[in-house]
Amino acid sequence: MALNTEKCNAWVERDKKVFAPTQHLSYYPMVIKKVDQDVIYDEDDNQYIDFLSSASSLNLGSCNPIITAAVKEQLDNYSQYTIAYTYGRKSIEYAERLTSVYPGGVPAKIVFGNCGSDANDAAVKFARAYTGRSKIITFINAYHGSTYGSISMSMVTTRMRAKMGPMLPDIYCFPFYDVSYDDETCEKECIADIERAFATYLPAEEVAAVIIEPVQGDAGLLAGHPIFMKKLYDLCKKNGILFISEEVQQGFYRTGKFFGIEHYDIIPDGIIMGKSIGAGFPLGGFMAKAEIMDCLPAPAHLFTLGGNATACAAGVAAFDYLQSDEFQKILADNTKLLEECVADLRATFPDVITGRRGIDMSCALVVTKKDENGNDVPDGDGTFKILYRAYERGLLIISLSENILRVQPPLNIRPENLKKGFAILKDSIRDYVNGDIPDSVMAFRAGW
Repeated sequence: MALNTEKCNAWVERDKKVFAPTQHLSYYPMVIKKVDQDVIYDEDDNQYIDFLSSASSLNLGSCNPIITAAVKEQLDNYSQYTIAYTYGRKSIEYAERLTSVYPGGVPAKIVFGNCGSDANDAAVKFARAYTGRSKIITFINAYHGSTYGSISMSMVTTRMRAKMGPMLPDIYCFPFYDVSYDDETCEKECIADIERAFATYLPAEEVAAVIIEPVQGDAGLLAGHPIFMKKLYDLCKKNGILFISEEVQQGFYRTGKFFGIEHYDIIPDGIIMGKSIGAGFPLGGFMAKAEIMDCLPAPAHLFTLGGNATACAAGVAAFDYLQSDEFQKILADNTKLLEECVADLRATFPDVITGRRGIDMSCALVVTKKDENGNDVPDGDGTFKILYRAYERGLLIISLSENILRVQPPLNIRPENLKKGFAILKDSIRDYVNGDIPDSVMAFRAGW
């Protein structure tokens, strides 16, 4: 179907001349002109319902009036002034708010940075400094960021690591057991590889921390199995290993709770934050038990723009709204509506949408097809055709892990737009099933 993208195409050509290819994981030639909360406008004035939330960095949408007002007020005073050499009211207020929601009411402190990637780096620094140990455990399919430390812990695609070694040393990777495993298998196997490593080549007394996403985001929104998470946590406590929860994508109510780890009745030793922590502005943070955060002096993890006033002003406004009764009702209603829409979609296309992953408003739809033996197998081409047709119809949605449609709209998306987005998705799947999406759209395929 025809979609006028003349202006967007021209901007994309200009982009190619000045940007390194690694800057984009693009799916279509969408050049953003304006975003009004949960609706995106491109340079050709096409409109799209937002099912991406800027990679879950806009959990309250863009140009949210509450956040915009707070930012304007801050800009009337000053945009930023480094807290490396001074102090800032908004950074202090935001740190107070964030530490107040640390799971279990544990006394905690925070260090601000610029993004989730350097927050992952902070976790490694503090874990090693506090424990006096060097080794870090992460998991297959993990995504932690693109700085050298965080990319060394990321195990989701070789394209992140090829040609750039050596990586940060003493990073050890193990299988992640998600909820697709049955309880019996998980009980027997989920930490067996780690225990075997402890007995043969990886001394437990040299391991500083386990860093884990409770829900693996870019792996396809895989929620950790409760048995796995509990056994892993107990193993850490037994061996004096810090248990650090990576909440960059799943924090700030994306899974229905402030932090994803709260679904597992676990009190972590540290929490890594990014994306929506800045309510649309660049910000990252590592928060941990107070005694851990007191182990490093300045300037061991300090950035000129880290915790800047504008980002923290936005964060404070967003935090207060997230805690309000008004938002909590919106979140509950939207979560219920999303589940109804997913159920309807799966009932309509049971041979195409064969699974639902993630938790609450962090939702993934599994797209499969039948092989020659009648078994369900991943349908990567079909997934792309569906998301591209959805784009042509006015929905921004992307894929993960080849055959996973990522559904992460703003948490406060207007109900009519949530329903409209799923209606577009339904029409797009129907077009695919009917063979109405040409192979030519595959030329645009360049995402995950």
